[in-house]
Amino acid sequence: MSISNAKRWNELCELQIITMNNLANQFPERREHLSTISNGWRHMQQQLLQNKVPSLK
Repeated sequence: MSISNAKRWNELCELQIITMNNLANQFPERREHLSTISNGWRHMQQQLLQNKVPSLK
């Protein structure tokens, strides 16, 4: 099952990944935590690209 607005979700995921990377550059002491968040967005983006309904598991 695919979601109807997958393209927009993909764009939002990309923006979040960029934002987390920018924050990690500005706050190196938070880099590990922000990387974890960024990886979550990447995982969701991969699910969207595979036409799967994203899951936060």
